[in-house]
Amino acid sequence: MAKPDPTALTQAAGAFDEALAAYQRLGELFLRSPLETLKHLERANTTLNELADAETRLQVTGQLLIAAISSSRETQQELAQQILERAPALAARNARLGELMTGLHEIAGEVQKVNTEMASAGTQELMRIAMVALVERATALTKAAREAEFPELADQAHALCQRLLAITTKLATVAGN
Repeated sequence: MAKPDPTALTQAAGAFDEALAAYQRLGELFLRSPLETLKHLERANTTLNELADAETRLQVTGQLLIAAISSSRETQQELAQQILERAPALAARNARLGELMTGLHEIAGEVQKVNTEMASAGTQELMRIAMVALVERATALTKAAREAEFPELADQAHALCQRLLAITTKLATVAGN
């Protein structure tokens, strides 16, 4: 997997870290420098000048880091706002899916009830009528799921509808005999 490009915040933090390390190195060098000879004093003055330049670089990179943090915070806040704005749509979709799933479970429960009654009673015509009503409900549920853009649920409801139609056809055949 390729390493992602560094963000402005990462680059600014890296630049600040480098400037801080250079400043610390020069500061420690200056503090350890002996001041006895002319050569020592020249080195200490040179280090002090380099230290001033390093402090300027540190201030500049610090400002860039602050700007990058501010920009990142603004981006995060915008994203958070967009998430908050979209959350009600998710809640509505979940509620609609729940309603449709409840309808599917109710139909399946009634199919089980009809199957149980069919086994105990011999009234095929009444069962066929009940099955026709369940086919109509399953068809309506299939349509509602498609309109609500829940294709998986629509497919499940359609499959249930097809099974109910097959049972209804068998009941009509048995009732006709």
